[in-house]
Amino acid sequence: MLRSVITPDQRKVSIELPQNFVGKQVEVIAFTLEDAVTESLVADKTLTHFASEKSLEKDWLTTDEDIAWKDL
Repeated sequence: MLRSVITPDQRKVSIELPQNFVGKQVEVIAFTLEDAVTESLVADKTLTHFASEKSLEKDWLTTDEDIAWKDL
């Protein structure tokens, strides 16, 4: 994956890709960082939930937890 943040000074922007990208489909997405932050905070109230899921699963997905919660 290749990620860059730029501040263009004109409407046209060109990018140089690594050699191993040549001949493959490449997705290019352009948006302003200000819009991305505003939209994600307004549109998705569960963002924190998804961001912490991997971190929490190591504590929650254990045999001890299953035993503790089995009667509920």
